[in-house]
Amino acid sequence: MTQAFVHFLRRSIARKLTLTLVGFVAVTMIAAGLYLNRALEAFAVDTLEVRLATIGRLMHDEARALVSRGASPAEVRAFASRGSRPTGSRITVIAADGRVLGDSEVAVDDLPRVENHGSRPEVLAARAGGVGRDRRTSATIGASLLYVALPIVDGARVIGVIRVALPVAAVTSSYAAIHRVMLAGGLVALVVAFGIGLFVARRVTKPVVQMQAIAHQMSEGDFTVRAPIRSPDEIGALGRALNGLAARLREKVHDLGHEQAKATAILDGMIEGVIAVDGRDVILLLNERARSMFGLDATRGEGKPFLEVIRNTELHEAFREGRAAGESSVSNRELRLASPVERRVQVNAVPLRLGESEVGVVMVLHDVTELRRLEQVRTEFVANVSHELRTPLTAIQGYLETLLTGALEEQENARRFLEIVFRHTERLGRLLNDLTDLSNIELGRVSLKLAPTRLDEAVDAVLAIMAAKAKSGQVALRSQLPRDLPPVLADRDRLVQILINLVDNAVKYTPEGGRVTVRVQEPAGGWIEVDVVDTGIGIPPADLPRITERFYRVDKARSRELGGTGLGLAIVKHLVFAHGAQLRIESEPGRGTTVRVRLSCQDPASAKPDVASPA
Repeated sequence: MTQAFVHFLRRSIARKLTLTLVGFVAVTMIAAGLYLNRALEAFAVDTLEVRLATIGRLMHDEARALVSRGASPAEVRAFASRGSRPTGSRITVIAADGRVLGDSEVAVDDLPRVENHGSRPEVLAARAGGVGRDRRTSATIGASLLYVALPIVDGARVIGVIRVALPVAAVTSSYAAIHRVMLAGGLVALVVAFGIGLFVARRVTKPVVQMQAIAHQMSEGDFTVRAPIRSPDEIGALGRALNGLAARLREKVHDLGHEQAKATAILDGMIEGVIAVDGRDVILLLNERARSMFGLDATRGEGKPFLEVIRNTELHEAFREGRAAGESSVSNRELRLASPVERRVQVNAVPLRLGESEVGVVMVLHDVTELRRLEQVRTEFVANVSHELRTPLTAIQGYLETLLTGALEEQENARRFLEIVFRHTERLGRLLNDLTDLSNIELGRVSLKLAPTRLDEAVDAVLAIMAAKAKSGQVALRSQLPRDLPPVLADRDRLVQILINLVDNAVKYTPEGGRVTVRVQEPAGGWIEVDVVDTGIGIPPADLPRITERFYRVDKARSRELGGTGLGLAIVKHLVFAHGAQLRIESEPGRGTTVRVRLSCQDPASAKPDVASPA
């Protein structure tokens, strides 16, 4: 029977719509009725609670007098009965320990058999000083009662509890008429919903049946038919959807092209080159980065043989390895590209399954030229450090062996050998100190204490330190400072270290009779330029970009002869950048070098306490 009814409904959309509407109205009415019933009951209980609390407060003073003087159970029952008559409520007087002293519904002789009320919820709340409330079925009268208990207070002390109760039915009995009205209204609503459902279902299903026939014709390939559109509602929207079906099929082709364009744009935006080749070795995809790597224009690439477009033996070997690898395997190879620009490329090749029997390859090319250059720099650095340490250590070892084998007894030679050893140990110390400073600066372990610093004092201190060395090399050392220079925001000790390194280099590579000048330009735009100008041998243009690298020397033999470590300018560069300043080197071989440091000015009026800044 049930299956037949379900089958009957499923055969017609009109029946479904009618039953759905009727069911919706029925569920809505039931839900509204349940909600209203609960709301009315809650309102009634709240109203009853206020009423009982008012009765309790009116009887409080007399109850306090009875409990305070320890009245007899008969007096307490008489008080409770007298208070319950006008309201029809049940009144109970309870002692602070929970004993029932009197109840309007319990005879005096039955009081000893009444259980202790100290654990009742409403009594517990009242004994705590509040108003207690509980709803339960009374074991005494067998009805659902609402209990409201109030504390009997004598001064600041609770000496008892007065409890007032009324059956909930006293306020809910009047709701029966409301329930009958709601039931009658629900039946009327169901009848009206049934009639509306039949009317709407017929109006809706007729154009749907017509569209069903038109859709059947379209499914057979006849896209010339058009669905009738009689209204702007959902049925009309369905007709327009059917009419636009053929047009959308054509639009899908356009959308596929658009999606392909988006994928191409994403691939062209990658920093890695991507090449996809099918099973016939024809290029399916070549992104812009791959074209750039191989110097290809936009007309060369997709649709052409891989061997014809890219002529690189190592890449073809990577291609073959990728095709031979399993689907979960990746073939890795690093190769060298000689043109259009020499670079090192890491190739990852994986198989591309295009069909049951066709396997292509996807290759991702990552330019690792810069990474390999950095590795080379690291290797050179280790080699330079080893060489710089080995040279003085070899000399020290040689002279010490000479001394130990007998030269120690020759006073003149022994002293000269020890002086040479001492100079080499000094050189080792300078090298290690410079390496430590450079490492700490690069790792951020050196903090700059930025504060307003007088530039003229720093320059004078540097010239005083370097005066002896300049004099011994017969190099004139001087400064050009304008008056009333504003202070610069710098770490004074590190600023002096920068200037000492620059002046030391200038003196070291300036021949006898030359001059070194520390020149400070007038402040402009919040910056002060400090120039260290020499008339020395200069730096060739090809060496200028690398002059601040560690251990880089233009003339290695001369640098070692003069005791340089090759780290001074590297330290200067890092300290200048840590100050937020700028470093620039200009030089012309045979005419001298100018090293320019731009520092930030600090207005004395706005000077602040020292600020620590990581280097």
